Amino acid sequence: MTQILRRGLAVAAGAVVAGAVLAPLPAHAGTDVGAASALGKKTFSYSYSEGYCFYSKPLKKAMKVRVSGKLRYVRNAYKFNRGIRVRFHDPTLVEPKVTLATATKCSGGRAAKVSKAKVEQLWYDWSCKTNVSVFVGLPWQAGVGATRSCGKTKRAHRSTGYGSGSGFVQHNSGAPAKWGWGRDGKGIKKGGKICLHGDGAATIWSGNRSDSVIRALDVCVPASYKGLS
Repeated sequence: MTQILRRGLAVAAGAVVAGAVLAPLPAHAGTDVGAASALGKKTFSYSYSEGYCFYSKPLKKAMKVRVSGKLRYVRNAYKFNRGIRVRFHDPTLVEPKVTLATATKCSGGRAAKVSKAKVEQLWYDWSCKTNVSVFVGLPWQAGVGATRSCGKTKRAHRSTGYGSGSGFVQHNSGAPAKWGWGRDGKGIKKGGKICLHGDGAATIWSGNRSDSVIRALDVCVPASYKGLS
């Protein structure tokens, strides 16, 4: 049975305050589900996929790391005075996946087998705040640790080890990570984005030698005003 842990972990949605546009939007595909009416609560879900390649000179192998999944959130739109107020709530990572492929080089080349490997993904607040609740399902962990963009801060973390091979995939189909952002929230203006920091990391071994890499793979999705005038 999945145990839900509540920890004070920061949330990426706080990445954008009203009207601020942070970073170029990565390629994504979006769908919306929920109430037919534009007013009230409506759920939006956008896919993300970001990656990089690192070449280990000591091991003479390339490490191709990619994080992917969906970022889901709730929009609450309601009449306020003479206009409409819009708030965004509870960004949730759905099916967050990390993959590692090892090859002879970053561009082209062929698969290169390693004796064992480890892949990791870490998620945390874009603005590095630590006062936002997070709900994670096992085997995720929530706690304070090092991050690429915020230094030592609260984060959601998942690490998996593997034996020999050249392709490794960490699935998290039944273990979403949800941040409690926006309950008293602020509106994000049209053109704004909901963002989070994600670190993708990998370690590979070749016999008794190893090498590691970790990089920030930031994710932003649109703060949707679809259906609102």
